[in-house]
Amino acid sequence: MRRKLKAPTSYDVARHAGVSQAVVSRAFQAVSPISSESRARVLASAAALGYQPNSVARSLITKRSGLVALLLTEATQRDTPDVLIMLSQFLLQQGFQPLLFPCTHEGEGSAALGKALSFGVDGVVACVGLTAADIALARLHQRPVVLFNRQSADPSVLRVACDHASAAQLLASRLFVAGHRRFAVVCGPADAPVSALRTSSFLARLSELGVTEVTTCEGDYHYESGHAAGMTLLAPRRGKPTRTRPEVVFCANDSMALGVLDAARFALMLRVPMDVSVVGFDDIPAGRRPAYLLSTVSQPIEAMAMAAARLFRQVVDEQPITAAEVLLAGTLIERGSAQLLPNPLPK
Repeated sequence: MRRKLKAPTSYDVARHAGVSQAVVSRAFQAVSPISSESRARVLASAAALGYQPNSVARSLITKRSGLVALLLTEATQRDTPDVLIMLSQFLLQQGFQPLLFPCTHEGEGSAALGKALSFGVDGVVACVGLTAADIALARLHQRPVVLFNRQSADPSVLRVACDHASAAQLLASRLFVAGHRRFAVVCGPADAPVSALRTSSFLARLSELGVTEVTTCEGDYHYESGHAAGMTLLAPRRGKPTRTRPEVVFCANDSMALGVLDAARFALMLRVPMDVSVVGFDDIPAGRRPAYLLSTVSQPIEAMAMAAARLFRQVVDEQPITAAEVLLAGTLIERGSAQLLPNPLPK
């Protein structure tokens, strides 16, 4: 009868490397007080012996799973995949294994959170809106939550976000200074807080500048809804002069802006930006292509993801948190789809 080979243990690695078992344990933690020389020696011994640490066994001892739940909407995964990529990368660097909980719509955050907590995660990074009851549930389970690009009425909730409001206000100012006076806005889904913040800030700045009549259309973040909105907003209407057509269409995200652009140029044969300026938000790769050259706002996704991962590490380790909110500025990207001028107006 063939003898079953015994899997190497941390004790075997420690003896092979000439260190303690505690050092072996620390060597497999991303953030730990161990010298690079000791870590290299332990990893070399582990490779020579074919040792792999048992994450389940370790979690029973440390009371931590090393897992972090990522709650993302379908729109985020489709339109800004860098969010998932960057968050995963930086959370891994902080020693956490991301576990994805996708949500088709923004309103599925509560269900996703409940499922995530059942997996024994150490905490949650949420790219979906969570209610006060959701936050209370996470606290009841003693699991921290970091909101990514989402707001909360609770000022103590940790959050990292792009400064959507300031970017949208700057965009409105720049378009106004360029001479535009007739504006239209294509909003995202009614339950999307980021869309609401972008569009309300854009409209508020226009109101400050004296532009109070703005046509709005509701989209769903998809290209098709943007195309339909473009046809509705820009198509000539019987009995109405062309001069009543919007001079600018601001879209709550880039996918809808691309739909508006195609409706304007190919269905209605309008010249962009001479007849109409089209602007978006997010700076998705498709908008950078020569066929579109979309003017938009770029979010600092890499810096946001790094800040969120560090903040999550701090709260899990119960380190002091200096600020509950980290707000990072977006960058206005000027391309060929809009007539923009420098902004001499006060903020």
